[in-house]
Amino acid sequence: MAGKTVTINKLRKILLLHIEGKSKRFISTYLQLSRNTVKKYIRTFTQLKLTLEDINSLENGELADLILSSEEKRVSPRVKTAHVFFKYAEKELKRTGVTRMVL
Repeated sequence: MAGKTVTINKLRKILLLHIEGKSKRFISTYLQLSRNTVKKYIRTFTQLKLTLEDINSLENGELADLILSSEEKRVSPRVKTAHVFFKYAEKELKRTGVTRMVL
């Protein structure tokens, strides 16, 4: 289940319940999602500074592009550092005499 995005209907319900003042724990148990998933979408929603009217006026595709694509664009510095290291390690491992232990 890891790495899968939620449906647009669940995303709308997350945002609606958050605006109504429900807790993240309630939302996660009600929609059968992890609290971290709920936190992620609420954080994106608050960073975009959307209102309930904005959400209701958007069509499903537009809302998905707005919320889900903004999540994909953010990459933590730790992940960026790991990508740089893996490129370096791949290059070094192709050399003769270099092993994983040496790296």
